[in-house]
Amino acid sequence: MSWISGLLSFLTNPIADLTGGYRERKRIAAENAADIAKAEISQKIAKINAKTERLKQRESNDNDYDMQVLQNRRDSLMDEIVIGVFLCLFLMHFVPALQPYMTGGWLAMGYDGAPWYFEFVIVGIAVSTLGLMRLFRAFWQVRGNKNNDSK
Repeated sequence: MSWISGLLSFLTNPIADLTGGYRERKRIAAENAADIAKAEISQKIAKINAKTERLKQRESNDNDYDMQVLQNRRDSLMDEIVIGVFLCLFLMHFVPALQPYMTGGWLAMGYDGAPWYFEFVIVGIAVSTLGLMRLFRAFWQVRGNKNNDSK
């Protein structure tokens, strides 16, 4: 009888090894797939956390910038002069008697109207005078989207 069980073992052991190895490989593959999914989720969470930190840092930087600008303006008369000149230029666009001169000036410089940097200076004055760095960011995001839409 032992020779029959030996013969059966000889025939069935390789098959059992094959099926057992297949099951083991499937189990390992499933564990690896679970580990990969966990790693991908961890990576997405890390990206979201990093973006949140960047936004927090940007908000902090904007607030620090606004405070520094307001502190620096207390001691300088030149800021007031530059702001006054550009605000006069800005307001001259709305005085009917001066509009032809403003248009002619921009045309003489090669512009159809006020150039982009004039808008930039006016927004910069609002930022520096009122401490509105968030407004500045919003302005340039809207302006950037407008330029991207026109292309």
